Amino acid sequence: MNSLLGELREVFSAALESAFAEHGRGIDPLIKHTADPALGDYQCNVAMSLAKRLGLTPREVADRLVEALSMLLQRGPAPFVLQVAGPGFINIRLKREYLESCLNATPPEQPSDRLGIATVPTGRRQTIVVDYSSPNVAKPMHVGHLRSTIIGDCLVRVLSFAGHEVTRQNHIGDWGTQFGMIILALWHLFALRRRGESTETFVRRTTELSNPLQRAATLAQIAAEHQAELDRDVDGREFYEFLRAQRFQYDELLPAYQYVNAVESAAEGSDLRIVDPRNGQAVPLASVSNHVVAMLQRGSDADEQELFAWRTAVQSSLRRCTEIYERLGVLLRDSDVRGESFYHDLLPGVAEELSAALAEPRAGDTSAIRAVCRVDRGALCIFFEKPDGTPAFKGPQGDSLPMIIRKSDGAYLYSTTDLAAALFRIAHPTRRPIRLRSAALAAGLSAKGGGLGADRIAYVVGAPQKLHFEMLFSALRALGWADGVRLEHVMFGSVLGEDRKMLRTRSGDSVLLVDLLDEAERRARALVDENEPKRAEMGLDPLSEDHKRRIAHAVGVGAVKYADLSQNRSSDYVFSWPKMLAMQGNTAPYLMYAYARLRSIARKAGTDSHAAVDAAPIRLSHPAEVALGLKILQLPETLDAVGESLLPHLLCEYLYELSARLMAFYEHCPVLKAENAEVRASRERLCGLTARALRIGLELLGIDVLERM
Repeated sequence: MNSLLGELREVFSAALESAFAEHGRGIDPLIKHTADPALGDYQCNVAMSLAKRLGLTPREVADRLVEALSMLLQRGPAPFVLQVAGPGFINIRLKREYLESCLNATPPEQPSDRLGIATVPTGRRQTIVVDYSSPNVAKPMHVGHLRSTIIGDCLVRVLSFAGHEVTRQNHIGDWGTQFGMIILALWHLFALRRRGESTETFVRRTTELSNPLQRAATLAQIAAEHQAELDRDVDGREFYEFLRAQRFQYDELLPAYQYVNAVESAAEGSDLRIVDPRNGQAVPLASVSNHVVAMLQRGSDADEQELFAWRTAVQSSLRRCTEIYERLGVLLRDSDVRGESFYHDLLPGVAEELSAALAEPRAGDTSAIRAVCRVDRGALCIFFEKPDGTPAFKGPQGDSLPMIIRKSDGAYLYSTTDLAAALFRIAHPTRRPIRLRSAALAAGLSAKGGGLGADRIAYVVGAPQKLHFEMLFSALRALGWADGVRLEHVMFGSVLGEDRKMLRTRSGDSVLLVDLLDEAERRARALVDENEPKRAEMGLDPLSEDHKRRIAHAVGVGAVKYADLSQNRSSDYVFSWPKMLAMQGNTAPYLMYAYARLRSIARKAGTDSHAAVDAAPIRLSHPAEVALGLKILQLPETLDAVGESLLPHLLCEYLYELSARLMAFYEHCPVLKAENAEVRASRERLCGLTARALRIGLELLGIDVLERM
């Protein structure tokens, strides 16, 4: 099944060159769907934009283009009827016979069904990196991670289906100052168990620390216990053995992490200190985690327990993330994780490279944003300028806003990590070698395999990071690393509550993703149970408990995902349980039911595998059949549009329109009670193609289909 829109563009492009020679060569024919189906199926608007260049009226351009098309199509039957309307619009209506031939050419259903949709030609296949999900270690995934995870997953599926080489990248936050708290949390968990206490101690003390009347006494007790536990295990061997022997659950680590956070916040301004028994250094209780970070980053043999604790925390958190990914049905796996720690040893080389490569604007670059790297108030920064010398990015006071690479205290920021990650994703030893001035950076990159060689990188990250990615992309282009590479910030809006504010719990916290999925499945299960009496009235057997559970999972998770994906990702949207679980309208349950109904027809017809009707010729005798057949054939161009724009809602709109045309077809065109065997076979095959298109579309959205609902 070829793209109808693609074929139209091809023949119109040839006609443009034939009619206007070099003035028509390489011109986009500007073909789109018509707003009013009564006017046709597609519309060509190129005459409006080409007229001024040719010194003709749009109507004259349109007439000459139609004449050239007629000449090109003389060798065979024309697949469409053309009509010039208004000042120069060309309306295109595809002939019924042409639609029938396209539908009849669709190959039989295969185990990995593609409806005959071809992959992109070898010469156009790209290596595409999609960066999405990106949770922080030791923090629970919340509703804010939902959009990145499922939008990214959909794009990976669509681009892979097109035939591109797609690499998933889960850029997790697994390095930085918060890991001092995480390691310290594991140590407190170790000390707690050695004293024979439960994690309820963390919860109780966290509560006491929030009470001004109890805070001082609780802090003093915590400091004393902390010192005693350190003195009992001076070299950290017991802690190390404890870590090796345990397999921590995420639910254990989280309250310990929250406890450490509460302790250090409450200890701010106090004179309480902990003495490190290994070196006698007195460390303020409020900054013990910073002391641990220093040990972690130092990475000496004496700090092996800190490194091991870090690895333990990361593994524990990833197990929890994997559980949620599997429940959501997304493709991310542990092998897709490349966290901040992966790039940590490249950061000094990145700073060295920037200092050398961006000491002055790139030679010959007169149109793009220029970048200069210099030290400003002790920090290494990149400053961006427009060609006229004015700042490309401005702060609140209108002064030049830089991208900070290394702070005055020597610490690197996530912008530095993102530059290192981009270099790794773009570079490749043979396909895209990049000349680097820093020997350290070149050696570090080589040690990591030389890079992925991406032709296109999509960062599925929220809209608040828009400025960051504008700076990042400007820096990459200024360095010359991104020459020939398509960089895209796939930004998305926020999930809002019914009050149109950020979706929160009643206590004001972010809604945890696992709680959201629990509620979705609970509500879907309630709907399943409510419909059981109706099944009995229809004489249907009751559903088994396992079947009910599978339906609740598929419908609940599918409803949450579709409600998100069906929105234009750049906009905020209001989260509404009644709307997303409705059986009518643009919802997952509606589309899933449409598919299940088609499968029911196939079972009743005795053609459950579609094999019996694959050879039946399709005849589109009713307008509802024509409309449905046309929509089936528009799946390839829809997927092309999603892959180009990275807008999943375009696929949702297609599936909803397909289902709406299916319902109109049901209303006017009986299938099992058709007037004769030939019409029945034709309509059964048309139903089969519709079911296949629905299933492919839903699966590309990451939504399971159900054979029975």
